[in-house]
Amino acid sequence: GEIFFSQRWIEMLGYTPNEIEPNIHSWGKLIHPEDIREAIKNLRNHLKKHTPFYKVEQRLLSKSGEWMWVQSRGKVVEWDSNGKPSRIVGTNRDITNQRKIEGRLINLSRAVEQSPITVMITDIKGNIEYVNPKFSQLTGYTNKEVIGQNPRILKSSETPRELHKRLWTTIISGNDWHGEIQNVKKDGSLYWERIFISPIKNPKGVITHFVAVMEDITERKKLDSQLIYLANHDSLTNLFNRRRFYEELEGRLALLKRHGMEGALLLLDIDNFKDINDTLGHLAGDEILIKLAALLRKLIRETDVIARLGGDEFAIALFGINASNAESISKQIKESVHQHTMLGERQSFYITISIGIALFPHHSNSIETLLTYADLAMYQAKEEGRNRICIYATDQKTKINLRHHWEMRIHEALDHDLFVLHLQPIVDLQHKCIVGFEALLRMKGEDKDLIYPSEFLKIAEHSKFITEINQLVVQKALKIIGEIQRSYKKRLFIGINLSGKVFSDDVLFATIKKELDTHGINPEDIVFEITENSIVSDMIEIIGFINRLKNLGCRFAIDDFGVGYSSFSCLRELQVDYLKIDGSFIKNLPYDKTNQHLVKAIVEVAHGLGKQTIAESVECEETVQLLQKYDVDYAQGYYIGKPRDISEIITPHL
Repeated sequence: GEIFFSQRWIEMLGYTPNEIEPNIHSWGKLIHPEDIREAIKNLRNHLKKHTPFYKVEQRLLSKSGEWMWVQSRGKVVEWDSNGKPSRIVGTNRDITNQRKIEGRLINLSRAVEQSPITVMITDIKGNIEYVNPKFSQLTGYTNKEVIGQNPRILKSSETPRELHKRLWTTIISGNDWHGEIQNVKKDGSLYWERIFISPIKNPKGVITHFVAVMEDITERKKLDSQLIYLANHDSLTNLFNRRRFYEELEGRLALLKRHGMEGALLLLDIDNFKDINDTLGHLAGDEILIKLAALLRKLIRETDVIARLGGDEFAIALFGINASNAESISKQIKESVHQHTMLGERQSFYITISIGIALFPHHSNSIETLLTYADLAMYQAKEEGRNRICIYATDQKTKINLRHHWEMRIHEALDHDLFVLHLQPIVDLQHKCIVGFEALLRMKGEDKDLIYPSEFLKIAEHSKFITEINQLVVQKALKIIGEIQRSYKKRLFIGINLSGKVFSDDVLFATIKKELDTHGINPEDIVFEITENSIVSDMIEIIGFINRLKNLGCRFAIDDFGVGYSSFSCLRELQVDYLKIDGSFIKNLPYDKTNQHLVKAIVEVAHGLGKQTIAESVECEETVQLLQKYDVDYAQGYYIGKPRDISEIITPHL
């Protein structure tokens, strides 16, 4: 049972000769408990002549308390007269570092095998030597089917040959390549990948292999396509929106000017559309807009451009025609619309439209000027009794007179306190309670009727009156929220709409600060609402405006969110607290799968960026249930509560 430990073996473990007794019992005490059984088993098998030599890898306890991996090899070199082993000679080698390296390699192998990202390794000729399980899961090809094949088996006809050529040229020159490629699966279906390829070099710097890491981005591409489509199209009618119409028309005008060609811009809207909405409801109004858009698309040529600019206003650009042609086409459109029933099988319902025409280059080559002239002509058509066509004339004064009329009414309303705020409740969808109100501007008209901002706000924004109106709204809103909080005996917030023309108005900022102090309102209870269009118009100015008010403690919401695309890229820059999902996505939510996907995407983006969501235009219980399912935070709309005067809101709680 005596063992001789060499000086090197003892030093390897950090001991001195006096600290280890030369017997098998001392040797056994140094072996890790998990390794002792295997070590003894291997030793006994050799002593019984079952193996030609003794070999085992085991952990031995060093003096420092750490476990060292040691490879032990031995062989019986002497046997006694009874045939029993009397002497064994062997060696011990420290393999701790080797074991650590092997452990890292195992972990690396497991990481690659279990990775949610596709990994592929090829030889210098591009032949596949390895793919991980994710590759098979994604492409449908088994490991056996692709080993030895070229990655060209994944190539789709959608990917240009030049791209693959640039890829190969890049990596064989020793450089990394990354990009996005549309490939094809075994079943023939297409998918998108983001790919990173790097050359693997030997110690001499010679390329021996290539490793490709690939991420499936098909779903992201689908979402990108949806967002890009949304950026260019009206979500209700699928026509071009205002932004894309401007882009199309700008390019065409330049081309027509170069070739000396003519054209016409038609601006049209539905006569008495507000009355239709009020009488039949918004769902019927939306159906009319959808059917009108489809009809208009059929009536124009493929080379012409059509868009919904907003509300019931449509624009059509006709190319290669003169004034007579434009008037003739407009007449065909007007008559076709009047003869076409707009509410399908439910009931026969007919509408009329008014059309204004501006000619290019005769009237102008500027898009804004052409739209202004077409708008003037359209209002002239309405003044003449609606269901009319009017070509802009340079001496036309109708619109100017109308503008002067409204400017006088706005001035009178400011002088005689005829502007009022009506409040629409906003509810917490989780706790089903009112958490705030949106303040909506109204102008008192004759016989106590209310005039909506759509009638006068655009004119105010193009005049000095918008500054006074914004100050007045702030003053009234902060006074009102104080009264409401005292009545309800709890904190509620108020949403205040600001015009996109005021973000450099220092007077307004001073007014806000003063009114907060005067009424003792917590700034967190004030939520200023700004529209997507105002964000896109002047990003730098609006960021500064938001930051100044955020420093006071006020909060911000982006109103009508989702009808534009640019604001998505700006969300990281803007310190807003809420995204108010545009009503065009909400009105038909229970029946529109596309809008359901888009609402869920907006909610996911908002919550991912730490922002809350408010759904606008909620009109039924089914919509409320869907919004709760999609984790929308708050909601408002006629189903929640119509806008009312403060007297109707406070009285029940006094």
